[in-house]
Amino acid sequence: MSADDYRIGTAAPQEAGSLYSLMRGVWEGLEDKSLFAVEDLDEDWVRRQLETGFGVTARTPDGTLAGMLMVCRYGRDAENLGFDLGYPPEALEQVCNLECAAVLPEHRGHGLESRMFAHAEALLRGTDVRLMAMTVSPDNPASLRSAERAGFRVALTKKKYGGLLRHVLIKPMPAAGEE
Repeated sequence: MSADDYRIGTAAPQEAGSLYSLMRGVWEGLEDKSLFAVEDLDEDWVRRQLETGFGVTARTPDGTLAGMLMVCRYGRDAENLGFDLGYPPEALEQVCNLECAAVLPEHRGHGLESRMFAHAEALLRGTDVRLMAMTVSPDNPASLRSAERAGFRVALTKKKYGGLLRHVLIKPMPAAGEE
C-alpha cells in the first residue's frame, strides 16, 4: 500500500472505543512504554476530548483504522501546554494540544503522523487557536521528525507525566485573514 492510499479524516464521537483500542494497542506493543505516556488514559478520556476538541484518523482504503491523533482544547486546565510555555491565563484558550499520535506498526513509514498533524492544522485554521503544542519523548526520533516535517519546533525540554523527559514542540497559527 502506498502513502496516497490512506485517507486522513476526522473521527466521529462514536469512535471513542476504537481510538482508545488503537492507542492502547500501540502502547502495549512498545518495548519502552515511557515513549508513549498513555497508561493513565481510558476510553472516557478519549470521549471527553472528542466532545471538547476532535480526533484525526488515518484509514486504509477499506476503512480500517491505521492511526489516530487527539486534538485537545484544555482552556485553563492544567493539562494545557500553554502553562509549560509561560502563557498568561487569558491566552490559554488560544493554545491547542495535539496528543496521543499513534500509528499501528504495520502502517508506519507512510508519513501518516505528519499528514494527521497537517489535517488538524487545516481544521484549526480560522479558529481562535494561535498555537498548536505537543510533547514528544527525546527518545522517539521518528515522532520528532514527523512533528518537525509538519513545521513544529522544540520550544523547551522538561519532565512531565510523572517525571518523563519530554520535548514541548510548538507551531504558531495565523489569525484569521493573516494567511
